[in-house]
Amino acid sequence: MKYSEVFSNAWKIIWKFKALWIFGILSSCMRSSGSSSGSGGSSGGGSSFMPGQGDLASPALHFPGQLYRWAHLFQIKAEEDPWIIAAFIAAIFLLVSITIMLSLFAGTLGRVGVARGSWLSDEGETKLGFSKLLHESLPFFWRVFLLFLLIFCLVLLIIIILVVPIIMLTILTFGLIWLILIPVILPLILLMILFSLGFRALLEESIVAIAGENLGAWQAITRAWKMLMEKPLPQLLVSFLTSLIEMVVSIVFVLPLIFIFLPFFISLMFETTTAISIGAAISGLSLLVYLPLMIAAIGVLYAYMGSVWTLTFRRLTQRESKLV
Repeated sequence: MKYSEVFSNAWKIIWKFKALWIFGILSSCMRSSGSSSGSGGSSGGGSSFMPGQGDLASPALHFPGQLYRWAHLFQIKAEEDPWIIAAFIAAIFLLVSITIMLSLFAGTLGRVGVARGSWLSDEGETKLGFSKLLHESLPFFWRVFLLFLLIFCLVLLIIIILVVPIIMLTILTFGLIWLILIPVILPLILLMILFSLGFRALLEESIVAIAGENLGAWQAITRAWKMLMEKPLPQLLVSFLTSLIEMVVSIVFVLPLIFIFLPFFISLMFETTTAISIGAAISGLSLLVYLPLMIAAIGVLYAYMGSVWTLTFRRLTQRESKLV
């Protein structure tokens, strides 16, 4: 397989059919799950954002103080009417559930659209607008959705088989098992990296098998697994390169955010309402300008990676390019 041809043609496809960018944006809803977790925020009683003796330590910072008062009011109401807590938790659970479901549906449609569009383009299709791509993708939607459910169950089973025994051994040996595992930690890490690359290839090629060869979910997994066993090196290399591209581009996306929020962080040092308002306005306007650019760039990124995997599948199955 000619890697340069795959990566260059993938770029030609997404540049020629920019409707794929929209499906790339949709696919990012599923790819970028689990963004920021554990963002700290543990604050003791001496925090400058908490009121002391009825006043804020920094009189200008009214917003954190207002949040504190709202939280205190909510606590009082909850003590008076305990059902408020249950309703609040139920509302949060419902909101999170709806968000997850919408992300799953949007992400599935995006992954199918990119794979199907790239497949048709490589076969010589010259007109691929959004409506045509949507029409071409819908017949494969539920099969890819089922594929994700099957993959989720397989991953959960693997985690139970591997992680639960380690947790039990750690408890039973009071952590001494890790002293025995020290010599094999590095090989285990390398093995896990290899496994993650192979798992990514299996998932991506299963999607392409459904969208391109019209297979069922389990048939697609079997097809992708057979390809991975027969030709592992090309797919592991593509998996590594796409992961590297995703990591580098993600860092490039995040760096401007640091400079965007810099005026706001600097304004906090002055501890005056005027300075904070100016800093917040500058950062807010900058974010509004940058956000559409970042979303468009994310669409290009994931459309490109999906196209790369589609062309990889086609070349490994001896399908020649008919790209016009």
